[in-house]
Amino acid sequence: MVEGLWIVQFHGPQGNGGGVVVLLRDQVLGGDSGFTYTGTYEFKDDAFKARVLVKNFDAAISNVFGISGSLDLVIDAKMQGDGINGTAALARAPDSKMVVRLKKHADLK
Repeated sequence: MVEGLWIVQFHGPQGNGGGVVVLLRDQVLGGDSGFTYTGTYEFKDDAFKARVLVKNFDAAISNVFGISGSLDLVIDAKMQGDGINGTAALARAPDSKMVVRLKKHADLK
């Protein structure tokens, strides 16, 4: 049900962004034009929780938190219809949050 290719959109204190993620067997893999996303997730009932390392590979592209380099994020969200909606926070600063929305693009075969 949750495994597949997802479009991710995020709204943070320093702007908006988006990318793609594959959710497969409790693993998160994805990225965008400046960052890779790798991590793990749990999905139970309608609760989605993930821990994701957002690693910068292009220093010219900043992230939506306005922090240089890579980020370790904790995501807390819920399945709602055909999407997953919630928040992501810096693991080292849980009060720093951004809005995260995922919409399923394709199932995996």
